[in-house]
Order: sequence, then structure tokens, then C-alpha cells
Amino acid sequence: MQYLWLTLVVVLCTLQSVTKKQYNVKHNGTNAFLFTAITSFFAVVVFLITGWGNLHFDLAVLPYSIGFALSHGSASLGLFLAIKYGSLSITMLVSSYSLIIPTVYGIIALGEKLKVVGYAGIVLLFISLFLIRVKDDGKKKNGNFKWVIFLILAFIGNGMCSTVQKMQQIAFDEAYKNEFMIMALLISTSILTIASLYDRKSFKSEFVGCIPMGAATGIANGITNFLVMVLTGLIPTAILFPVISAGGIVLGFVLAVAIYKERLSNTQLVGYALGVVSVVLLNI
Repeated sequence: MQYLWLTLVVVLCTLQSVTKKQYNVKHNGTNAFLFTAITSFFAVVVFLITGWGNLHFDLAVLPYSIGFALSHGSASLGLFLAIKYGSLSITMLVSSYSLIIPTVYGIIALGEKLKVVGYAGIVLLFISLFLIRVKDDGKKKNGNFKWVIFLILAFIGNGMCSTVQKMQQIAFDEAYKNEFMIMALLISTSILTIASLYDRKSFKSEFVGCIPMGAATGIANGITNFLVMVLTGLIPTAILFPVISAGGIVLGFVLAVAIYKERLSNTQLVGYALGVVSVVLLNI
């Protein structure tokens, strides 16, 4: 049964990117803050439901929740806009590289040792980054300035989410997981909602249209995070996280090609394949 849940996690991870892409295709959303606010709201609803009757809040967790909220908001906003302005498949791949941030944190701050496969993963990561930006004729591709900026925002935000989450789990001996996420997502929702009001015209015109895709993204995000917490006690980490990361990247690539007709050069395909291997090695 646990591997059925693992498959669902891979599908839901991919779904979050596809719903963002689909919303941009259909509505060309200009108020990214609104979409991400709705996403955060529905994600917190999932955690409230799954933790109902067993929640015990501690204000000592609040600083970590604030840190996660800022990281989560940056990641959500950056990914939404990166998908809008650039390639879905490459955006998903590069965003997944963000796991290098908690890896570096673990080495520097916690004294963790990186395995040989981890160093191999880092080398392949940099090779992949070089190759996916180059066409077969040697010219750079996906150099859109907005895409690069928002992809960097998503990369840093995603990486810091995992880092702050790791810090909280260490500080509280893995307690208050649901409470930590609920406070963080409520803070994120509040900040993003306030930010979305900067353009009241787009807020009013896009609000109703945002709800279906925003809700789907948020629910998928909440269920994904909940199932990952459950599966960590059922499936070895060496299997769980490589499958989630690589599976999401591969499925995302298939959907990007099949639905949105994205085409990568042969050089980029090699870089993409090396990127998948890199993510797996870094997760082992």
C-alpha cells in the first residue's frame, strides 16, 4: 500500500506545476500573489483536517514558522512566474536542484558527511545546468531574464523551505510538524493576500478564476507534504526521496512534451537526463 501512496505523491508533485502552467495558459494571470495566496490557504486546510483533534501549539515554534512562511511564499511565487515565462520541464528540473541548499547546510552547520555519490551528484548538477542552457548549435536557450530571475527565487525559496524545516525538526525532536506547517502557511497566506491587493483591479477580475487551479495546487501540496511525513516511517529514505524527485521530474517532462509541446535539443536532453541522475544521487 505504501508504494501506492508513493506513486500518488509523485503524481501530486507534478500536478502542482501543471496546474500553475494551465492557469497561466488559460488566464495569463497577472496577479501571482493572489494565486499563491489561494494555494497556501488550501494547503493549510489540508493540515488542519489531518491534524484535527491532535494539535498542540507552542509559540517557540513560531520563529521557524515565520522563516518557512517567507521561504514558502518566495518558492511558490517564483515557481508560478518561472513556469509562466519559461519552460515547464526545465523549470521543474532546476527547481529540484534546490535540495543542494539543505545539503550544504547539513555539511557546514551540522557536520554531516557527504557520500561519494553526493559529490558525483553535485558534479552532474553543474554539467546539467550547462547543457540544458545550450542548443545543438551552441547558442544559449531559455535566457529570458524574467524566467531566470524567478527561477532563482524558486530555487532559493525551495531550498530554504527544506532547510528551515530541518532546523525545526532538529530543535523540537521532530515534534509539532503539523503545528509548524499550519502556522507557517497561515502566515504565508496572510502576507501573499495583502501583497495581492496591490492591484485591486486584477484582484477582482482574477479572484474567481484563481480558485479552481489555486485550490487544486494547494490541496495537492498539502496532501503531498502529509503523505511524505507518513511515508518516511514506511519506506527507506534512500528509496523514498530519489523516487519522489526523479519521478516528478520525469513525469513533468512527459507532460510538458505531450501537453504543452515543449521541445528540447539533443544537448538539452542529455543535460536533462544527467540532471535526473544528479537529483537521485543527491537524495541517496
